[in-house]
Amino acid sequence: MKQTPASRRRGLSLGFTLLLAMLAVVGLSVGSTFVFSNLAVQGEFRRLPPEVQQYLRAQQEAQRRGEVIVAAPTPQIRTGTPADPYLPPGRSSPDVNGVVRGAGGNDIVIEAGARVRGRDDSGGPPRGFTPRTQDFLENIQRNLLQVGLLAAAASALLAFVLSRRLARPILAVSAAAAGLARGDLSVRAPVLSGERELAELAGNFNEMAANLQRLENERRQAVADIAHELRTPLAIMQARLDALEDGVYTLSPEQVALLSQQTQQLTRLVDDLRTLTLAEAGRLRLQPGALDLAALSAGVVRDLTDRAGARGVTLQLNAPHPAPLHADAGRVRQIAVNLLENALQHACSRVQISVETSGAQAWLHVDDDGPGIPEPSREAVFTRFTRLDSSRTRGTGGSGLGLAIVQELAHAHGGEARAERGPLGGARFTVRLPLSG
Repeated sequence: MKQTPASRRRGLSLGFTLLLAMLAVVGLSVGSTFVFSNLAVQGEFRRLPPEVQQYLRAQQEAQRRGEVIVAAPTPQIRTGTPADPYLPPGRSSPDVNGVVRGAGGNDIVIEAGARVRGRDDSGGPPRGFTPRTQDFLENIQRNLLQVGLLAAAASALLAFVLSRRLARPILAVSAAAAGLARGDLSVRAPVLSGERELAELAGNFNEMAANLQRLENERRQAVADIAHELRTPLAIMQARLDALEDGVYTLSPEQVALLSQQTQQLTRLVDDLRTLTLAEAGRLRLQPGALDLAALSAGVVRDLTDRAGARGVTLQLNAPHPAPLHADAGRVRQIAVNLLENALQHACSRVQISVETSGAQAWLHVDDDGPGIPEPSREAVFTRFTRLDSSRTRGTGGSGLGLAIVQELAHAHGGEARAERGPLGGARFTVRLPLSG
């Protein structure tokens, strides 16, 4: 995937951040080592005898003034204490007034705040020296500085490698997100092998893009289906009105009844779409109250008996016990009506509605003796505008919204709807609703 200049700048920023972080770690490590080594040397220095401390301070002061000191063997300091750990056994002297003697026999006079003066036994010129103790801290610091520079170079190289490794999948996801923002829902980010978190990031982005693409396709299909469902009654009404206007048909109660039927169908379709849209958005307002699911089902069966008889279908009710609910009576009745009307469209001769209670749940079963629903399509029937037979029209297969409304209304009441094979040989639609209390 091609990287934009902004993506490259983000990549450089990431590498620069990693470099700064690693250099900060190196600097902290080296600096802390400097500090602790300094503290350790100062602690050892404070453990020295006062004469030795005075001698070392004088040497440091001489070096600070830029005096050239010729290297000589390290002197032995006479403190007058045979048990002093800084003297070999037997090397002691009572004159501890700041005079030290070198290994070559020369005396080095130490005066606080003055230059170091020395003479040897032959009366020649003074011979200076630089004790190894004073160079110890400088050697440590010099070595730490060299190690720090080497670690900084290694950190820069490592930061460059890591930034390239980390930035590549991130830039790929960023480029894919930019394409998604431009409206290209088919764009996907490559899932590169390497860090698990970055691979999960790319996978989650691809899943999000796939869901957005699916929702967009469903939206377009829903718009097309709605336009198709609205066009059919409108076309019938327009054709009938044109015929009346041209005198093909005379205005009669039969023509008015036909127009009224199409208007009612159009009104119901709009109401179903509104109900489904509000339910899917979680904005459907319910008016819950006490009701008996068994009694409500008996009323729906009574109202639809004539319609079932016209189709040659027998309706049977099996609700021996009350099923008290705290629900919206109008919406629960809509669930039962939609299920029965769907069963009447596919039943051969018999439809049975049953009400059961189990635990804290009530179950509404609607069975028919029709052809049934194939198992792979049992979830799809609850999708809006879904018809198992694509050749069905609105008159033979319905609008395709009834079962979708059943599922959404069941969810709104804290229940669910499902389809399975029924005991009559056809389909069984079951709605689960919570009992009151």
